[in-house]
Amino acid sequence: MQKISLFTLLVILFTSCSDILFTSPQPSFAKNSSDISEDFQGKFNVDRGLYLSDTLNITDNTITFNGIDYTISDDNFVVKSWGNYLFLNLKDSTQKWQLLTILSAPHSLNNTLLEMNSSTIDVGRFNNVDTIAADTTNPNSYTKYILNEVNTLQFHYLLRMSSKSQFDLIRLEEVIAVEEEIEDEESLESDIEEHLTTEE
Repeated sequence: MQKISLFTLLVILFTSCSDILFTSPQPSFAKNSSDISEDFQGKFNVDRGLYLSDTLNITDNTITFNGIDYTISDDNFVVKSWGNYLFLNLKDSTQKWQLLTILSAPHSLNNTLLEMNSSTIDVGRFNNVDTIAADTTNPNSYTKYILNEVNTLQFHYLLRMSSKSQFDLIRLEEVIAVEEEIEDEESLESDIEEHLTTEE
C-alpha cells in the first residue's frame, strides 16, 4: 500500500470539501422540487480517490450524507432541478446553505457529484461575499466563503467551474448486481463441470 503523508491527506481533504456557502437555496432561477427523480435515486459511493470515500443515499424525498438524514419537508433541505442537474441544498449550523450538485449523464451508468470550492472559483467575481474564518483551535477547520444574491450568470459560472472538482457516484446496487452475476456464472460453471465429470 502506498504511504500518504499527513500533510498531503489534509490538503486533499480540505480541497475536496465545499467551502462555498450561500445565503439562500440555489439556483435562484429554479423552482423547489417536492421529490427527487428516479435518475438520481440510489445508494452511492462517492469515490474521492486515495482511499477516501463517502456514502450518499438518495430516495424520492430524503438523502443521507455524512451520516445525517435530510427530508424534503424539513426546513434544512431544499431540492431543485434543472436539465440533467439535481441541486441538493443543505442548511448547516451557521444557517447557511451548502450546495451538492449531481449531474446525471444520459449515457453513463454513474452520476457525478460536483463540488464548489474556492480553489477553482474566483470569489472576487461576486459582489456580496462574507467569510467565516477558520477555527484556529480546530485543525480540520477552514475558511468558508458565503455568497449572497447570486444571479443566473454567476451561477452558470459556478456550475462550469465546479466541473473541475468532480467525483464519480458509483451505484452500490449495480456493484451488488454485478457480484450476483459473477456468483451465478461461477455456479453455472461448477454445474457444467459437475455434469461433464458425471458423463465421463
